[in-house]
Amino acid sequence: MAYCGNLFFSGLDLQPIKRPVSLSGNNYCIIMKQSLAIIITLMLLAGVSTAQAYDIVVVKNGDEMPMAQVVRAFGDKLVHLLPARGVKSIEPHRFREIDIRRNPIKSAVEQEILASRPDLILTLGRNALLAVRDISEIPIIYLLVVAPEIIIENRDNITGVNLEIPVKLQFDELTRLLPRVRRIGVIYNTGHSAMEIQEARQARADLQFVALHAKSAREVPASLEELRGRVDLIWLLPDIIVTNPQILESYFLFSFENRVPVLAFSEKYLKSGAALVVTFDMAAMGEQAAVMAARILLGSPVSGVPPADITRVKTIVNPTVARKLQLVIPEDASP
Repeated sequence: MAYCGNLFFSGLDLQPIKRPVSLSGNNYCIIMKQSLAIIITLMLLAGVSTAQAYDIVVVKNGDEMPMAQVVRAFGDKLVHLLPARGVKSIEPHRFREIDIRRNPIKSAVEQEILASRPDLILTLGRNALLAVRDISEIPIIYLLVVAPEIIIENRDNITGVNLEIPVKLQFDELTRLLPRVRRIGVIYNTGHSAMEIQEARQARADLQFVALHAKSAREVPASLEELRGRVDLIWLLPDIIVTNPQILESYFLFSFENRVPVLAFSEKYLKSGAALVVTFDMAAMGEQAAVMAARILLGSPVSGVPPADITRVKTIVNPTVARKLQLVIPEDASP
């Protein structure tokens, strides 16, 4: 009686095989292992694999650089998380783009997607999400959408990364770069930004927020005067009432006259005189969406992958303004 113990091959644990043979035990084991190797090779050639390629449709509205950057980061991260192999994936993970600027008819976009039956839809921008939100059979991940909950409503096949920088992330970055800043001046309109002020105070109770309400943009210059000598930094909010283009110059004039830096939320304010900006990291958003996509493609229900806030930001210092304001930024503060 010849006996071969457990046989391990390509991660398979085969049960003990006992069989009377005329061969010696060692020869029998060699033949069995060779036979198993042939069988498993044939299985792999037939398309059995530990990973497969996925079909993903990217719906976008134009070819702006941020969108291209997000898609590239999403694709690179997904390939890293789900390396495709097997007959189905001669070309790993197929990405196909639909630009609704060229094809703005919603029903046509829906028909084109449903005809191809992709494994997942990635949307970039508000109009792109609106174009596909009624497709319920396919998981959808959104990016670059303001207030997505208004569009999603109660649909359970849609998730994504919210286009909003958590207040704590902003001020953690501020403290990393300017640890001596403790008093934050901010002008806001209660109808637009009251929630941000409340979140800031809860997230960073160690900082003092001197918040002044303005009913209209005309009240901003007087509010800035009220902040003179009371704050170490001005926090510029994305509030259409108190940061409209006609009044922005007042903030930066105050900044230079009082050597008080302005913390802004968009790179465009660097040219105007903001000392630093904490804004969206497009590549990080794409990677975050890819992590969500991988979970869904591996079988998690979309409802189990809820919409998430961004987890990484991009911080930019305006060196010219920093020198003029004589800001001391630690040498080891670089990301």
